[in-house]
Amino acid sequence: MKKIMALAILGFFILGTAVLFAAEPEKKECPCKTILKVQGRGLVSFLSTPWEIVRTYQSEIKLHPKAWPVSYPPRLLYNVAIRGTSGINDILFKPLYWFVVSDPTPMTRRFDLPDYPWQKE
Repeated sequence: MKKIMALAILGFFILGTAVLFAAEPEKKECPCKTILKVQGRGLVSFLSTPWEIVRTYQSEIKLHPKAWPVSYPPRLLYNVAIRGTSGINDILFKPLYWFVVSDPTPMTRRFDLPDYPWQKE
């Protein structure tokens, strides 16, 4: 039994070494540059909030060809609120908790919206 356990532990050590021989380690960017990129993305996202009128119209006609007059107003309010809130979040609050969370993804991705209104979904 001791030999089997020793062999299993040795096997785990051998399997773990493959990760150490990766081609290139991921290069980390300076946090200040990342924060500036996130704030820039937030500013562009906030200023492009009116573009949601056109983008939502196009996507609603494609998704709901017959019911788009009914589904367009609530979807537009939803998308404008998400895009504006995501922009404000990126500008004001992301830099404050960047050092704790270090997650540069915008809120729009969590709500199935592209980063910018002119991008395809």
